[in-house]
Amino acid sequence: MPRSMARRSLLAALPLLFLGACVQTGPMGSMAPGVIGPVAPGSIWAGRIGRVTGSDGMVDNPLWTAEFSEPGFRSDLASSLTRAGILTPGGANRLNADVESVTQPQTGTKVQVTMVVHYTIHDATGRTLFDQTVTTSYTSPLGQAGRGIDRLRIASENAAKDNIALLLHALGASAESAPTGGPF
Repeated sequence: MPRSMARRSLLAALPLLFLGACVQTGPMGSMAPGVIGPVAPGSIWAGRIGRVTGSDGMVDNPLWTAEFSEPGFRSDLASSLTRAGILTPGGANRLNADVESVTQPQTGTKVQVTMVVHYTIHDATGRTLFDQTVTTSYTSPLGQAGRGIDRLRIASENAAKDNIALLLHALGASAESAPTGGPF
C-alpha cells in the first residue's frame, strides 16, 4: 500500500479510535440494585416522597474515563425508590440527591471507583427531614473484564448500585448491593 494511502486510512480511522475511548454507563437501570424489598407499610417513608431532584454538573467527564450521568443516576434512584414503595406521585416530600464526587482512576489492573452522594429529604415547607451523605466504593479486578474501560464502567455502575442500596436501607427498605469486587 502506498504511503499516502496508508496515511489517509490512518487519518480516517482516528475519529473512530477517539469515539471508542468514551464509554457511558450502561442502559437505564444499570445503576439500580437488582433486588429491592418494599419498605414496611407502617414506615414513615412509605409513599412519602413525591419527586427526586438534584443539581447537575458536579461530576467532570474527562475524555478517557467512563462518563457518569447524574440524571441517569437520579432516574435509577427514582425507579429504586418506586420499587421500594417510597416514591409515589402523591408523596408530599422531596428527595434531593447531589452527587458530590465520583472518583475514577485513569489506569490500573484493579479499577476502584468511589462515589459520594449527599441525600436530603424536605417536606412541603422546606424543612429537612433526612440528611445523610453516603460514600461507596467498588473495585473491579482484572478478571471481571479484559479492557480497562469495561472495568471502569462496571466499577462505576456498582458503586452507584451500592450507594442506592445504602440509602434504601437507611429509609427502611431492603436492597441487594452489588457483588463485591475482589482483589486481583
